[in-house]
Order: sequence, then structure tokens, then C-alpha cells
Amino acid sequence: MWLRCLGFALLVWIPGLLYAQRAPPCSAPDLNKGYFHPVQDSYSHDTIIYYGCDKGHKPAVEGWWATSRCLNGKWTHEPKCIDEDSCFAPNIDNAMPVEGLYTAGQKLQIQCKSGYEHESRDKTAECMNGQWTKVPVCRKRTGACEAPPQYPNAVIINHKYQEVFDENKELQYQCRDGYVGENGAKTKAVRCNGEQWEGGPNCVRSSSPTPTDGNIKPAITTIDKCGQFPVVKDGVNYP
Repeated sequence: MWLRCLGFALLVWIPGLLYAQRAPPCSAPDLNKGYFHPVQDSYSHDTIIYYGCDKGHKPAVEGWWATSRCLNGKWTHEPKCIDEDSCFAPNIDNAMPVEGLYTAGQKLQIQCKSGYEHESRDKTAECMNGQWTKVPVCRKRTGACEAPPQYPNAVIINHKYQEVFDENKELQYQCRDGYVGENGAKTKAVRCNGEQWEGGPNCVRSSSPTPTDGNIKPAITTIDKCGQFPVVKDGVNYP
């Protein structure tokens, strides 16, 4: 039994080892205003380095120290030290994502996601001493609707999932194969109206074969009892 387990382990380990040997190495990072460990000229695939920055600087990712991994000849992020008064891109609830690094004094216009609006007129955040000040707040827009309800045997087909939708937004439900809604319709629209969704499908099993039901044959019913013998004028009943 242990031989079988050993053989399976070798089958898993050897391909991974061969791949690591074939994968290109990473060169030592050119880290200005910082230091890293271990110090080597070259790093093999999957090696992790740890780095910190000189006084007055910080890593280009969150935290006072950081790590980076060598994958296929490239570092997962290029080790870099930035001025400690710089700001990382802010992560604001219900706002459109932003990227990059921002210098001290730099301002950033914040855009709320669909279905949300700014709580105040101020839409600008400012980078000060490594932190964002006056960060705008995005709140649910008046009249907006939360995610539409789930109906049995139906799925929304014209929009990806999100938690809030603007007022008057219209979505389409599609009945699953083999099911239909009112009057045999396969789709049904719903509309956001005053924080409520209006409409919605009622998908029931179709009585007619669907393309996926092509091999289904109609059921055949046999008659075992016919009731009383019929009365036929001028006729005689024979068993």
C-alpha cells in the first residue's frame, strides 16, 4: 500500500520539479532606496524575496515591508520604494475602482457605481501625508433597487450581477429549457420602480417538446374497460 502512495507522490512531485527547472529565473530587482533578502544575482522560479525601504520611504504595496515572488521569469510585483507621503489608490465602498500611486497633494475625482450617488457635493479625495483626506461617501441612490429576486426556473440574461440598480432599469428573465412563461413567452422583463421591481416571470413546464426533448415519444394509453354494452336499434349483442 505504501508503495502505491509513494508512486502517486512521485507522479505529482516530479512534473512540478521539472517545470520549476525549465521555468526562466528572475534577475535581482533594482531596488532604489531599499534593501531585500536574500541577496542573489538570480532567483529560481517560485522564490520569494522580502524587502524593506530606507527612512522616508515605504514599499509600493501596503505595509512597511513586502514580499514578491518569482513566477516564470517575472516578479509578481516589481519591488519598489516610494516616498512615504505618497498614497496608494483608495478602496472606497460602492465607488468605481481606481489604480496607481499618487503623490502628496494630488487630488482624485471619485465616481460612484451605478445605483449610488455622492452623499455630499464634494467628490474629490486628496492625498496628504500618505493618507487620503475628505474621502467621498457613495450611498444608495434614492429610488434605486436592490438585486432583483430569484424566480424558479429562470435566469437574468442581459446583465451581470450587481447589488444595486438605478431606478427605471429594465432586466430580462429567460425561462430555462423546457419551461415557458405567460402566453408561452420565454422571456419576461422587470423594471425598477421606486425601490421595487415590477413584473417577474412565472416559468412552468412546457406542454410541447423542446429541442432537447426530441427523443421523447407521446405516451400511449390502453383502454381496459368500455362500460355497458351499447344499445343498437334492431341489433343483437354478441359477447
